[in-house]
Amino acid sequence: MQVNTVRLRVVDLGFPEGALTREIIGTDEDRDIFGHAAPFIGGRYRQLGLKLCPPDLGPYLRLDYADQPRGERLYIAMRPIAITGGEPHIFVVEHAAEGLSLNTVRALHNDRWFPDDLFVFCVDEKAHPCSADEEQDPNDSER
Repeated sequence: MQVNTVRLRVVDLGFPEGALTREIIGTDEDRDIFGHAAPFIGGRYRQLGLKLCPPDLGPYLRLDYADQPRGERLYIAMRPIAITGGEPHIFVVEHAAEGLSLNTVRALHNDRWFPDDLFVFCVDEKAHPCSADEEQDPNDSER
């Protein structure tokens, strides 16, 4: 899978105090300027010219990112998927003390994210020339 991505902290999205899921990726209740249903267009990512990632980016990134630094946790900016019980979740690619993992975390519209939480967004190659395959400084916001 070849997609271009960028890593941004919640504070980099313009939320120094943290943000709610709906402020970052929008909700399934979002509407366009004509009042028509337009799920997940209301998040800050759209104002920055970014895109939500396809859900399969999570598993692909986990397989491809074997050298992920210990302690790093990447939330995949995507339309949430419903798990057992119907709760919306997004993928998280993590390197914890137990090792590399791919999990999901709850992403209700009013869940709060911390300023340093790191999200992965997809970018349009024409607008943002960065590649998911490029090596980046861990403090850099691009991946």
